[in-house]
Amino acid sequence: MKKGIFSLSAGVIIVLLVCVLYGSFFVSAHEDTDDTDMVYKYYKSIEIQPGDTLWDIAESTMTSEYDSVQEYVQVLKEMNNLDSDDIQAGQYLMIAYNDTEFLP
Repeated sequence: MKKGIFSLSAGVIIVLLVCVLYGSFFVSAHEDTDDTDMVYKYYKSIEIQPGDTLWDIAESTMTSEYDSVQEYVQVLKEMNNLDSDDIQAGQYLMIAYNDTEFLP
């Protein structure tokens, strides 16, 4: 008889523990989505001004998804089909930027 009560108690405790863990997972997942704004990636063309360098432009326009300016310079070169870091005033450069506002 004691063995049956012990088994029943252990089973109830296990079921309650599973329910608590399962419920806390959904509460945690729900909280994460409420606090985070959706970020959209956009592209725009900028005119290179006298004295601008690719590295200066990369440093001032780099978004948080890149780990370093060097990495973003490489992305800009690939995006704009550049073989070197040399850019000239009057040329246009395509850059990426992030915004929380959706622009259709």
